[in-house]
Amino acid sequence: MKKILIVVDMQKDFVDGALGTREAAAIVPAVCSKIREFQGPIFVTLDTHFENYMDTAEGKKLPVPHCIKGTAGWELDALVRAALEGKEYTTVEKYTFGSDRLPELISRAAAGEDFSVELIGLCTDICVVSNALIVKAAFPEAPISVDPVCCAGVTPEKHAAALETMASCQIDVTHRYFFNAQRAKEQCIAWIREFFARNGPGCNAVVGISGGKDSSIVAALCAQALGKDRVIGVLMPNGVQADMDMAELLVNHLGIKHYIVNIRDAYEGVVKNIPFPLSEQSRINLAPRLRMAALYAVSQSHNGRVANTCNLSEDWVGYSTRYGDSVGDFSPCSGMTVQEMKQVGRLLGLPDVLVDKVPIDGLGGKTDEENLGFTYAELDRYIREGVIEDEAKKERIDRLHRINAFKLQLMPAFVPEI
Repeated sequence: MKKILIVVDMQKDFVDGALGTREAAAIVPAVCSKIREFQGPIFVTLDTHFENYMDTAEGKKLPVPHCIKGTAGWELDALVRAALEGKEYTTVEKYTFGSDRLPELISRAAAGEDFSVELIGLCTDICVVSNALIVKAAFPEAPISVDPVCCAGVTPEKHAAALETMASCQIDVTHRYFFNAQRAKEQCIAWIREFFARNGPGCNAVVGISGGKDSSIVAALCAQALGKDRVIGVLMPNGVQADMDMAELLVNHLGIKHYIVNIRDAYEGVVKNIPFPLSEQSRINLAPRLRMAALYAVSQSHNGRVANTCNLSEDWVGYSTRYGDSVGDFSPCSGMTVQEMKQVGRLLGLPDVLVDKVPIDGLGGKTDEENLGFTYAELDRYIREGVIEDEAKKERIDRLHRINAFKLQLMPAFVPEI
């Protein structure tokens, strides 16, 4: 069966322009991942208006000029445009919410074969639902679906209502779960406040800052929950750290107090004084364990509580160091996948360069995904939906999950019969 993807109105004015929302910006990484992984014809719709927009029926009901052809706001979001490079795609200009050209274009692309159509994009409650209903009406027997993770509405409530409408019209809502990033952000901030109220009123949150998305997001959540004056960032290079500028960008962006603790002397001192050559894995894990020791030293001297910065995706496959970055006093994000954390990071107003920073091991120059053998997008979908196409990757994820489960458990303790 031929698969066809419709990317609806992923234009700058809807992402971060005249009608942009945080929810729209938050779906960009998921949309880009979907496009990159998709094999088949792609139709990219462009909401298209002209200088007389305010005189049109739409302009009178929505008096916000947007997507005026030839302006920057009419163009596709830069990340989406980059994801489309090298893909088989056709742009479709449309002058209202839905495009009556899509059925004919889909028929041509299918060329007589059975086909399915998936829709993603903006806004769920206006243009996505309009185009989905047009396509469903034209092809009532074809599988038509919408991916809610790759869509955003004018508001989260309207997004959810539009999904219900499409489901009622027998359009499949493909994911079995929907992550409400706005709600998750607000609930996590409330959870942090409650933790400190119960376990350290007046205490400070102490966060190890690496310059990556996880520590950036955790620090930002703590700053919103407690106020920036109660968050302390600790930057811990091991000698020279190539991305130290990213860590400094984060603490300056949040305006939080921070310390730089270089662990090089401690690291070399331990290595030098162990009376045998350390294995490569021992050397790799020594640095995060020393960093955690430094974090707790700072915390105890500043009436602090140490934040764990792990996410669910890394924890799932054991991509953390026992008694290193896997520990802490509280863990705001260990229940969120990488894709979910990126959505929250955008809602927190963090710079894109921090949210989208590709995680690198800092040792061999490889990315986390190269070391793992699968992408976080693949892993996250498997965690949330149980779906993965590559059987070898499934077996690897299952094995890593099984052999690393002990990292998330308390130390086994013998209880004598008394």
